[in-house]
Order: sequence, then C-alpha cells, then structure tokens
Amino acid sequence: MSIDSNGVQGNAKSAYPSISGDGRFVAFESEADNLVSGDTNATLDIFLHDRNTTGFTSLCRPGLDGVIACPCSNPPTNLGRGCNNSAGTSGALLTASGTAYLSADTLSFTTFGEKPTALSVLLQGDALASAGVVYGQGVRCVGGHLERLFSRNASGGSVTLPNPGGGLTVSARSAAKGDVIQPGEDRWYLVYYRDPVVLGGCPASRTFNATQTGRISWGP
Repeated sequence: MSIDSNGVQGNAKSAYPSISGDGRFVAFESEADNLVSGDTNATLDIFLHDRNTTGFTSLCRPGLDGVIACPCSNPPTNLGRGCNNSAGTSGALLTASGTAYLSADTLSFTTFGEKPTALSVLLQGDALASAGVVYGQGVRCVGGHLERLFSRNASGGSVTLPNPGGGLTVSARSAAKGDVIQPGEDRWYLVYYRDPVVLGGCPASRTFNATQTGRISWGP
C-alpha cells in the first residue's frame, strides 16, 4: 500500500495502517519522501491510499440477486455480463480504468463482447434501479436522471469511451450536460449498443442491447 500514484514503492519505513470497513482505503504514516512530490520536511507524514482509483463496482446481474431476467430468452452465459446478443458473445462486459477523481479525472470505460461494429453509447444515471428495467434486449440498472455522454462505433466488438486522444472527461461532460458531480457522489453507467437481430421473439423495435451496470464512486 505504501506506493506513489505510479506504483513506486516508498523508500523508507511505513507503519500504523488503518483500513476502511469496505477495504478500499488504507491510511498510514510513513518516513518515505518519495510518495508525493515536494516532500522535503524530513518528518513523518500521513497518507491515504485508494485501492480502487477507478471507484468501479460491477452490478446488475440479470436473473440474479433480485434483478429481472433478460427479456428475450437471452441470458448471459458468463456471470457479470449484460444479456446475450445476436453475435453469441455471452453478452457485453463493461470495465473501467483510470482515476475517478474530480480533480484528476482520467476515467474511461471499455466494453468487450458487443456486436463487431455496433454504434455504442455511454449512459449515465444518478440513481440505481436495483431490480433493473427492460432495456431493448437487455436490462438497465442505471436509474434516476439519465444522460447520454459519449458515442462511437465499436471495433471488433469493443469500444472505449470517452474517445481516446482528447476531448472532455467523463465528469466534465456530465457537468456540460447539467449534472455537476460532487465529491463523494455515486453515478451509474452502462453502454448500450445497436443489435438489429432481435432474439427470443421480442418485439421488432428492440434493436439494441446493453452491458451490465457499473457504479463509480467519485473522489474529490
């Protein structure tokens, strides 16, 4: 735990850890002077290490834990994914990387298992729909006020949002849409994507599917 933000180990003794109830945060004191820049006071300092800088928790398993089943007889064949699609990928998976801190937002989302070139949209909500609602051929546990933040086409069944290489961050885009995230608040996310081959006798209008839902706990 006694490492800097790039994973470099502290260069002196660290001691007296205190761990949060959920195991995410570890506070400790250290004699190291390389854990943050400009540490020239030659004395002990107190640090707080976030073991999950993305703040990401995967939620909403269709048909399990009180969540409704996939609506088109298309359950995922691997746990943790959204409902299965017409490409038979076992459903699309949402992952996160980067840092979900409002002061240093490098958060990005990547999907796997979509249709190969599907148009994909990152959806954000400010509440959890814990039982899920039918969403095209999938299940959506993103609830409350909904905003479509970013979109682009997948490549090989995968897409990363925001688009790599620049543009607004997730939190900045949310603010631009009128939802200003505050430190300590949660937001819920999924990516929905076009799938024109409707499964399981579902209505012909259900030409899209979705990943599972992920929660981001935003830091300061």
